[in-house]
Amino acid sequence: MNIVVNASALRSSGALSIYNQFITHLSHNVRGNNYYIFVDSKVNKPNIPGVVYLIDNNHSWLHRIIWDSNGLAKWLRKNNIVPDVVVSLQNTGVKMNCKQVIYYHQPLPLFDRKWNFFNRSERIMWLYSKFYSFFVKRTLTFRTEVVVQIPYIKKLFAKKFSFDPQKIHVLFPDVENIDIKHVKEEHFENQYIHFIYPATATPYKEHKTLCECLNLLKSYNYDLFNKIKIHLTIKKGENIVFDKLVIKYGLSDRFVLEGRKRHSDLLSMYKASQCLLFPSVIETLGLPLLEAAAFGLPIIVSDLDYAHEVLKDYKGAFYVEPYNYQLWAKMIESVCLDIKYYKPLSQQEKSSWNRFFDLIEY
Repeated sequence: MNIVVNASALRSSGALSIYNQFITHLSHNVRGNNYYIFVDSKVNKPNIPGVVYLIDNNHSWLHRIIWDSNGLAKWLRKNNIVPDVVVSLQNTGVKMNCKQVIYYHQPLPLFDRKWNFFNRSERIMWLYSKFYSFFVKRTLTFRTEVVVQIPYIKKLFAKKFSFDPQKIHVLFPDVENIDIKHVKEEHFENQYIHFIYPATATPYKEHKTLCECLNLLKSYNYDLFNKIKIHLTIKKGENIVFDKLVIKYGLSDRFVLEGRKRHSDLLSMYKASQCLLFPSVIETLGLPLLEAAAFGLPIIVSDLDYAHEVLKDYKGAFYVEPYNYQLWAKMIESVCLDIKYYKPLSQQEKSSWNRFFDLIEY
């Protein structure tokens, strides 16, 4: 079989993790097929018999639209390649009359939240919510199979695109088995109670929730308020709303802006922290939830379906309505007054990626 893979848009963050997992498992799942994989030049490209990497470093929206519309089909004809299956690891399929398998991991088009195009920090979210769904839907056919990470996203995808749920497959991604004993603990100041929130600066991560609830806590338990440090993986200037609230409420001493961290450093921060805060309202999975649960940390998280599905067997999860700032403050206070750890969540032992490759050949 000739299997063509679109993966050139997977260059960073969770998207890159999907590509790396795919490549890792492809090494023993080629199964005699020919793979043609379109990738960015900077990603890992191990030598795998039967696999050809094709470089595509043009990441503009226009190029992506043209490529999905007829660019890929034209390239394949020019190179005398007849695809049996097209695999997309980047959410959208292509306009071709063959079987397609789409790995879908972009949550924004699935939610009805309103974004302001004229707000610079929300413009990309507006584009995803208004236009991206069009490009997803136009390539869905009766020969398309879709893969998502959790049942919650399956439900939203089927509803948004009126797509047959039986053709949507829930395959949980690989999660690193963390050897806690061998993780080096970060040196945090021991006179404080340390919280961590590893997330990008995008608005739906709701960093402002942490400002609002800390301001409330400050008003009725100032001594405890002064003992808290919250470590964030953003830098000053990345989230203007957050920056303004920090100044407005006088919270600069309560936040430590760590910037983007290497994964090994992030694990060290988990080990040194007393709690994970996770007010995000839009997720396809929420990997930090699983990582914090592996350390046995208490987790205060938005009371939404994604969190319940990921943490369903974890006793240290405390669910709070996303915008109930008073309750967020009370939960933070509760954790501070009774610091304890929980039985770590059992880590996944069997990968679902073999099922992904079965789906390609089915």
